[in-house]
Amino acid sequence: MKSMLSLMLLCGSIMNSNAQQWIRDLDFGLKEAAQQNKKVLLFFSVPEHCDTCVKLEQKVFKSPEFLAFADDNYVMVKIDFSYQQDDKEQLQKNLLIVEKYNKDGFFPHVVVLNKEAKIALKTGVYNNETPQEYLSLLKKNTKS
Repeated sequence: MKSMLSLMLLCGSIMNSNAQQWIRDLDFGLKEAAQQNKKVLLFFSVPEHCDTCVKLEQKVFKSPEFLAFADDNYVMVKIDFSYQQDDKEQLQKNLLIVEKYNKDGFFPHVVVLNKEAKIALKTGVYNNETPQEYLSLLKKNTKS
C-alpha cells in the first residue's frame, strides 16, 4: 500500500513538472511563441482582490483539458499585479501592456495574441464556464 502511494505521488509530480508554466514577461512570451509556432494566451489577473480571477485559474487554467490544449497551442503569459509590488520596472511594463491589450481594465481578462502580437481574441467576463466550455469559446473565436 505504501509503495502504491509513493508511485501515485511520483506520477503526480511528473505530470505537474510537464504542465506548462505561466511566463510573467510578455516580450519573452512572444519570442517563445514565435519559436514554437504558437499563440500567446495573455491573462490579466489580480488574485488578491479578484475572486473571479482565482476561479478562472483554478477551475479552467489548471484543468487537465485546458493544460493539454494550451501545451499544443499557447505560450501562457500572466500579467499579475499582486506580484509587482516591489518591482517598479516590471510594474511600468505591465501598465503599458494593460494600456495596449486591456484598456478597460477588466480583471480577469484573457487576450489571445497571434505571432505578430495582434489581438486574435478577447474574452468577455468569466461566467463559471467549465474547462470544455471555455476551450470551445477559445477555439471558436480565435482568429489566425
